[in-house]
Amino acid sequence: MTIATCAGLALAGVSDDVRRDLAQDLADAVRAHFGLSVQPADTFGERGDGGWCDGASIIDSGVILYRPTASRRGNFTLMHELGHHLVENSVECLSWIADQPDPNRVLEQVCDQIAADLLITAADVDAALAGSPPDASAVLGLFDGTEASRSACAIAVARKLPCDGFVALVEEDAPEIFFAARARDTRPYAWRGDPIPAGHPLRRQPPPARTKAWWPQPNGTERREYYMSTATDRGWTIAVFTENDLFGVTDLHLPQQVAEDRGYDGQVICPCGYSGPTRWWPCKECGQSQCPKCGECACARRDRQRVPCQSCFATVLPHLLEDGRCDACR
Repeated sequence: MTIATCAGLALAGVSDDVRRDLAQDLADAVRAHFGLSVQPADTFGERGDGGWCDGASIIDSGVILYRPTASRRGNFTLMHELGHHLVENSVECLSWIADQPDPNRVLEQVCDQIAADLLITAADVDAALAGSPPDASAVLGLFDGTEASRSACAIAVARKLPCDGFVALVEEDAPEIFFAARARDTRPYAWRGDPIPAGHPLRRQPPPARTKAWWPQPNGTERREYYMSTATDRGWTIAVFTENDLFGVTDLHLPQQVAEDRGYDGQVICPCGYSGPTRWWPCKECGQSQCPKCGECACARRDRQRVPCQSCFATVLPHLLEDGRCDACR
């Protein structure tokens, strides 16, 4: 499962009629269809892992409390909180998120994705792209053509990238990333609050429109090369980073030199009894390599251990059952 598929599961029960009502009058639709109240508040406890909401928001006893803003980011904030409500009602989503190395951060990413999916339709994205590769101008076009926030537009465009890459937003004169959304499992990628590295093209005012760029690896000593498309608009810089040259930055693309043997040289200790070398690359979900003997990583073992709920027959991990019933049925 991925962030996008998890968001899709949470949204599975939201009909097209409900989506239309949300687009017409967000607060009223939240009240009518989900039984939640929406109230502005000046001060209240913020969720510790934030997410990409503007200001703060939280669901408390069936009430969405949010900090009002003078921009359309408020729509994203309310949709993000609705995302928390939808995830809480999806046992499969909760189980997958709980199994991630950083579940709180993943939960916020899933709710961001839900907000973007509710605010922007596939037709909106196609109109913004107009048959061209996803670039910074597509984010601007989507922002101008919808009532979605720049963050939601960045998520929608990132999902259209045909290769590894990410979309980043930077406020005018800010030394750090305000928001970023990546395609698939792109690494390294920008994250909220990450400082813009010294000497990076994004530090120029204005930045180059199309150029070669890079982003540092987490170790700080290495970096990955990208191509970058940028645009500036009303105090914001939008930057799209891609592994492939979608923007025609260079005329000549030489093949990268790679070693003939690209197998993984690692070790694995498996519950099946095998202990020794493995040539399987670590799984992107659990970080463990497949065992050469039984062919399983931690994800496969975990999925095999799932058991059905006696009431709804949804498969969950054993520790989530009480008296044979899952969270949703108790």
